Amino acid sequence: MTENIDQIVARFAAPPVPEVSEGARELMHEITAGSPAPAPGRRRRRLSLRVAVPAGALLTAGIVALTWLHTTSPAAALDIKEEGGYYVIEIKDLYANPKMYEEQLRKYGLDVSLIVQPATAAFERQVLATAPDHNVVSEIQGINPPGPCDMVGDACAIGLKIPVGFKGTAQVSVSRKARPGEKYQISTTWDAKGEPLRCVPFFNKTVAEVRAMLKERGVRIGEFVVHDPTSKDISDIRTEASVPDTWLVNGGSLTEPGVATVRAHTTPVPQKFIDNRNKGNDCPTS
Repeated sequence: MTENIDQIVARFAAPPVPEVSEGARELMHEITAGSPAPAPGRRRRRLSLRVAVPAGALLTAGIVALTWLHTTSPAAALDIKEEGGYYVIEIKDLYANPKMYEEQLRKYGLDVSLIVQPATAAFERQVLATAPDHNVVSEIQGINPPGPCDMVGDACAIGLKIPVGFKGTAQVSVSRKARPGEKYQISTTWDAKGEPLRCVPFFNKTVAEVRAMLKERGVRIGEFVVHDPTSKDISDIRTEASVPDTWLVNGGSLTEPGVATVRAHTTPVPQKFIDNRNKGNDCPTS
């Protein structure tokens, strides 16, 4: 870390706790609903065809001032300190077995599980914790660095804190940068904050045009999701290895570093939806 833990905790003694926004829904669902697209949210990627969003969120574990540019420690996966009535937890190894985290946390009386998961750029360095009942733990607070944040939910946590007397139970998910070839467990649409096509006019561009846009950003197409974006029937959604270059793109997301899934069809996306989407993402409208 570049600063002393005491200085960080003192500076952010009462940091805001980012609210957990509703997760990103499938684009075709948004279109058929005829409403503005919601702000992209955090999702856990299970299958390439669906988005699953945690039902609730809470930040947990004990003051954590997480070192995101990790330095591996052979002695311990976590560096835990007690500072001013809080626990300060520095993650020394972002690739350790979760059992190692759990064993160390138990020694401090914390009934907390810590899981580090690969995430797209929009969620790198974010912390998401869930209690057994999926409610937010109000005692836990995030520590954000000064200045603007270009992440989903405006949450760029460098750590979090919890009172020493915390007796709750929680599972904490910490997002880290994915290694080459590693599938994202936490991701969102490719036009969200921090993602490669943010504010890029890709809607209704041809597959060939979008392929070129992605290539410029070091991304290749891994597969296609085919479905009419104006249809209410989602039973005909299918995955294809390729589609004609003349088809129109209506969305997409990254599945691993440098690889994207593209949503495409012959039917264009209504302009009203595109305008609402851009407005919701703070991007220029037509």
